[in-house]
This record gives sequence, C-alpha cells and structure tokens, in this order.
Amino acid sequence: MLKINDLNKNFGDFQVLYNINLNADKGQIYGLVGSNGCGKTTLLKHIMNIYKQDKGNVYINDEIVEENSGVIKDFYYVQDNLFFPYQYTLEKLFQYEKLMYENISREKFEELIKFFNIDKNKNLNKMSKGQKKQAAFVLAISTQPKVLLLDEIVDGLDAVIKRKFWDVLIQEVMENEMIVIISSHDLKELDNICDRVGIMHEGKILKEESLEKMKEEIKRVQFAVDGEFNTNELKDFNIIKTVKIGSVYICVLTGSIEEFKKFLESKYKLLLFDKLSMSLEEIFITELGGVGYGTEIKEK
Repeated sequence: MLKINDLNKNFGDFQVLYNINLNADKGQIYGLVGSNGCGKTTLLKHIMNIYKQDKGNVYINDEIVEENSGVIKDFYYVQDNLFFPYQYTLEKLFQYEKLMYENISREKFEELIKFFNIDKNKNLNKMSKGQKKQAAFVLAISTQPKVLLLDEIVDGLDAVIKRKFWDVLIQEVMENEMIVIISSHDLKELDNICDRVGIMHEGKILKEESLEKMKEEIKRVQFAVDGEFNTNELKDFNIIKTVKIGSVYICVLTGSIEEFKKFLESKYKLLLFDKLSMSLEEIFITELGGVGYGTEIKEK
C-alpha cells in the first residue's frame, strides 16, 4: 500500500499542500482529480521525492519513501510536459533506462512498440505530442514499476489510442498488482477505470473514497408532482442541489432516497420518480460546489 500521512509543503510564504492524507492499494487505479492549480502535480512530485515536504511522510508498505531508499527504484513518473534528451530515440532512451531499472523488460518494450505502432528509432523531439505520450507510456510500462504515477497521460489523444492506453494499463494492474495514481482533468475517462478517487482543491484533499462508495453516498433523483411544489419542504433530506426543468425536479442528496420518496407520496400525487446515476464528473462538481468553487458571482 502507498500511504501519505499529513504531508505539508510551502514554497516560501505560500503553502501549496495542507495535511495531505492519501491511501492507494496495490492492484488499484487511483484517480487524483481537482481544480486547476490545486496541487496535483506538486503532490505527485513529492511521492517521487522530486520535492521534499516540510512535514509528513510518504510510505510504501510501511517503509518511508526517501531519495536514498531502495524502494524509490520501483517508482516511475510520467509527467504532463515531456522533455527528452537531445537527439534521443526511444531505443536509445530504453538503453539508458536499463541502467536505472533492473526489472525493465525488452520483451514488453518490443510488444508495446508493435501494439502502439511506434518507430523506436525516430528522434523523440520530432514526434507529435500524442506520439511522445505513447512513447513515454511504453517506456514506463516496460520498466515494470510497482508504483506508476501518470500526470495527464491521455491529454490530447484520440479515442482509439486512449482505449489502447487503458487496455494496457488495466491488464498490467491486474497481472502485476501495480499501484497506479493518475492525475487528470478527463473525468469521463477516469470514471471508467478508477477504483478509488481523491478530490483536491486549494492544496487539500476534500474527499477520498472508493468510486463505488462515492456514488452510493451522493444520489440524484428526478420527480414530478401534480400541482405546485414548495422546495423549502425538502430541507430535512440533506438536499445539496435542486434544479427544475419544465415540470420535473432534479435533486442531488445524501439522505435516504426511500424516505424522500415516502415523503413526496404523503404530500403529493407523485407523477414521476426515478433514481439517476451519478458520474465522477457530477460528484466532482458537487463536492467543489460545496466549497464555493465555480459559484462566484460575476461582477457586472
């Protein structure tokens, strides 16, 4: 298990991370999502020991992750903005990585090059953004890490290549029980693959749960009643948000749906009542809306 306990970081007088606690199990894909500039990339760089925290620790299987510890050799980080050495090809970079990663697999490397149709002898800096992402991903998987950190790994890729990415990643997680942490703004993609999610805002983790549990805790229903309806009557049901579209009301709530329905039936003639599924994107908007993000009033 990868654990982060009470991690804090300041850059000068500016605090960027506040008491971060994170838990990711092996064989699990963890989605790290959040508002722009909330500290996701900074957190990933602390896990890799690129930055040194002011307080708190990162643990892998109860061992503190430090720059000089052997466990860091089993970590691999693919950053959002990729920079490759001058005149390097993917083949040359593979040879260089062999010096650092003893578990790197030539067989897996060649297999993935074929799968993604990459020219391993092409200058990396002459590749497109999407090709660079694929090359970096191939190299990352080839090192067979125990902890893989991916920062906006599918940004700018088409749907076909994204599907290839996820197919490879899911297979690797299942077969090798990797811990994968993905930072991304593409919530629809993460909704399909993540086991656990951490929602960040302004340097803090607002919520961390399994995605399944998040969807159980926050619910959404739509209903319609005969006659006029007073939304003030819903205050006892932990209603987070209510929207009216025509004659249909859509409510996001954390209370009991069954009790909510019974209440409506006792007061009104219920014409429609359906439970709607919640996506990760909707949960994200709800959680950040709860702390005022995106609700600012535009000045006229």
